[in-house]
Amino acid sequence: MTTTKKILLVEDDYFTRFMMKEIIDTLGIDVEIAANGQEGCDQLDKNPGAYGLVLMDIHMPKLSGVDATKLIRQNPNDPPRNVAIIAVTADAHYHDKSVVSKHGMDGFIAKPITAVELNGLIEQYCKAA
Repeated sequence: MTTTKKILLVEDDYFTRFMMKEIIDTLGIDVEIAANGQEGCDQLDKNPGAYGLVLMDIHMPKLSGVDATKLIRQNPNDPPRNVAIIAVTADAHYHDKSVVSKHGMDGFIAKPITAVELNGLIEQYCKAA
C-alpha cells in the first residue's frame, strides 16, 4: 500500500498561498500552511515525520526561507533535518540549482507555479511505501 506524505507550504503572500493550496488540493494531497519561516520551522518541530516536501518561499518577514532552511538542516533530529525543501520564488537569482543547493535546498520552482510542476515534485518527494 502506498501512502502520501503531506506538503508544508511556507509562504507569506496570501494570494500565492491560496492559489498553491488550490492546486495541491486538486492533486489530492494534504497540505498545511505556514505564513513565514518561523511558523514553518515550528510545524516541522511539532510533527517532523509528517511531511514529504516543504515548499519554501525565499523572501518572507520574520524568518526568510534561506534562514528557515538553515535552521531545519541544523536540526539534530532526522526527520526533519533531511526533509526535501524546494525554493518557490519569483526571484531569478534563485532560479539556479547550484544557488539553492548552497542554501541547503533540494531544488526550486519559479513563480508562478503550475499544477504539472507541483505534481512532478509530489511524485518525486511525497510518495512513501
